[in-house]
Amino acid sequence: MAVAYDKLHVHVYEAEVGQEALDDESGLDSCILTNCLIPCDYNRRIFAPRMVRFISTIVVFGLISLLGLLTLQAGNSATALSTIYVRSSPKNMDREVYNIVGLEGSDLQSIGQPGYMTPQQQRPLVLYAYHETPNARRNALFFIKHGLHGAADFIFILNGATNITDALPSAAEAPNIRVIQRNNTCFDMGAYGEVLSANDEELVKRYHHFILLNASIRGPFMPTWSRECWSDAYLSKLTDKTKLVGMSYNCKANRTMAHSAHSKPHVQSMILATDRTGLRSFLPVIKACPTRYSFAVDDEIDVSTAVRAAGYDLFAFMTAFASRRDYATTCTHGNVLYENTYYGGNLHPYETIFQKANKGAGIDTLQHLTEWTDAAGYSSWVACGRDPAAMTGRGAWGRWGQR
Repeated sequence: MAVAYDKLHVHVYEAEVGQEALDDESGLDSCILTNCLIPCDYNRRIFAPRMVRFISTIVVFGLISLLGLLTLQAGNSATALSTIYVRSSPKNMDREVYNIVGLEGSDLQSIGQPGYMTPQQQRPLVLYAYHETPNARRNALFFIKHGLHGAADFIFILNGATNITDALPSAAEAPNIRVIQRNNTCFDMGAYGEVLSANDEELVKRYHHFILLNASIRGPFMPTWSRECWSDAYLSKLTDKTKLVGMSYNCKANRTMAHSAHSKPHVQSMILATDRTGLRSFLPVIKACPTRYSFAVDDEIDVSTAVRAAGYDLFAFMTAFASRRDYATTCTHGNVLYENTYYGGNLHPYETIFQKANKGAGIDTLQHLTEWTDAAGYSSWVACGRDPAAMTGRGAWGRWGQR
């Protein structure tokens, strides 16, 4: 029998624009915001069965009071970000809630040990943008299984209804992994911008290094001889001069919108690594909320343009990009992510660590590497959490190493 729900509005901030939150069938509807990760631009709601409404109200405000006391006790220590997400579906009520422990601050030691190339003061923030499709789900499940690790903090930005959170480790198992549920608006770049600009750019002030990726790519795929952590690989390409790193490069983007003056080569945005300086150069671009796909494509291109305008260089992992110093300004190819568009062939995942999984290129290779990585039990928890000198000869290839 269906369970009826009432809508209990919890106003933590005065400003609201009345944009609708997700409905009560989404499984992860809304949040109570205290020192929140996302701006209070939405009419946030908690759904409770009618018969327990009163009890739910007491519990909710009790949690808010408790969090307030904990914040006061923190004293002069760094304030931890705290967002409580409540699952509305009765079948999920026994699941642990996310986001009670802060990502960074006085409780940092509870998150996990830093990786070999990521000392604690340089702990990166990884934003993973997700919208439910069959392909995105396959890619996200692979990333959850093989890409998560304890040397970075992860925020999954869920755009629209999904139950992908059921595949994530619990908050007790991995307190460095968080979830933000939002409406499916603004495309991936706008979602990154919303989260990063929240609370007067709180996350930008907290972290020095950032990786932004979405569920259109599958990975990480690492060779068996590699002991490198995938996130370290991307972040290690950042220098005083290079402030934007991606997997591939498009030399002649077609820009047809009236406000787009001309074509500009750019790093493609499925995965981007940057530092605080680089992020601040293009954050104004992704703060906008594109309402059309063509506008979102323009934003992707404008990210590279903004980094260049600030006086910095770009880097792409595809091997061709490293073949000459002036490749970024002299290459003539278009999108290399389709079948046979990369100099007559396809980008290999071992070049870029990730592969675009929705363009139809290299499908057999993608399928084989997916199956082999699953069967071998590759683990970024191992690859990213140990000094390479302390790793066994089998590295992060767990099941293979046990045979």
